[in-house]
Amino acid sequence: MTSRWPILALVTVAHALGALTALAVTPLTPFLLESLDLSRVQVGLCLPAVYLGGVLMALPAGWLTDRLGVRLALGLGQLIVGSMIALAASSASLAGLLTLLVLGGFGFSVLNPATGKAVVEWFPPGERGMAMGIKQTGLTLGGLAAALALPPIALAWSWRGALALAGFLSLVSAVLVSILYRPHPVASPAQAADRPRLAELGTFLRRRPILVVFGCGLALSIAQSSLLAYLVLYTKETFAVSAVTAAQFLALAQVGGTLSRVAWGVTSDRSFGGRRRPGVVVSAAIGGVAYAALALGAMLPLWLMVPLALVAGAGAFGWVGLYFALVAEIGGPRYAGLLTGAATACSWSGTLIGPPIFGVLLEVTGAYTLPWLVLTAIAGAVAVTLPRLSPLVQRG
Repeated sequence: MTSRWPILALVTVAHALGALTALAVTPLTPFLLESLDLSRVQVGLCLPAVYLGGVLMALPAGWLTDRLGVRLALGLGQLIVGSMIALAASSASLAGLLTLLVLGGFGFSVLNPATGKAVVEWFPPGERGMAMGIKQTGLTLGGLAAALALPPIALAWSWRGALALAGFLSLVSAVLVSILYRPHPVASPAQAADRPRLAELGTFLRRRPILVVFGCGLALSIAQSSLLAYLVLYTKETFAVSAVTAAQFLALAQVGGTLSRVAWGVTSDRSFGGRRRPGVVVSAAIGGVAYAALALGAMLPLWLMVPLALVAGAGAFGWVGLYFALVAEIGGPRYAGLLTGAATACSWSGTLIGPPIFGVLLEVTGAYTLPWLVLTAIAGAVAVTLPRLSPLVQRG
């Protein structure tokens, strides 16, 4: 492949299949709850387990992406996540399942820096927001496919079969990336002296605005991961619907996130002069309103959950493409992978604490009201803080 559009399609599909694999546990939570006899707090640990592996490996993954190139790094990452999630299907206990999910997260950590670096290499700044938005739909499309396909497979077969199938799909993707991806023909291979070093990250971390950006990514990930981890259980328990029906509302949220990512990417390129922050701010505000509505619980009619799930997904997931486009542009071609890895480590740390805190608040209060309102406050804080920063990227 020597055209940027087939390359974009390839990395988007790779991101989607990797996300389907890594996020496969979220629509399967009702089945895990019953099969492994878990509490609602325990089942909320499955998604953070994947992201724990991602956080631990995010910086090395970004550095390796810059050193090894997109094709090798992305293929290796998908090989790891696919293998570990497939093995997780055979787990007989929560401890074994969580261990393999953490190891799967090691591979999952490569997806953002590798696919982000591919976009920076292949697309000029005037098209980069759109390209990053399209690429980031891979995460929501993978989650959408998992939410729609895996619960029916689990009903017909078992949750173990559904999880094993999800792992296999990443292995297929690893093969496709290894065969089809090509580096940009104009980009010359980096000389050893020009390759970024981990120690150079300190240059960026001494800049307060960048630390604020990282903190906002962490906050928004707390909200995103909590919605991802608990929307299925919330819908099932609040409205007394089946596990398959409840997972369809998660699919609607992923649809909202997918549409939002593309729309914000195009808008940032064409209407905001390449600025990424306005879209992140509005996404945070939309999410805050949606979480406040979800706090109403059973007072909501079930039909209203259809548009509400779409809006909540747009707010919870829509900011990610713009956020990583901003981070990659701050780093530039040389440091895009390294800085994206650092941003991934920071934002994914929110996934480690979001669902457990949400679950604890749920268990303590016995209701979903307070957890949703906490997410409303978090999203509101981002919407107020992020616009106050001075410009972070020099634009021609």
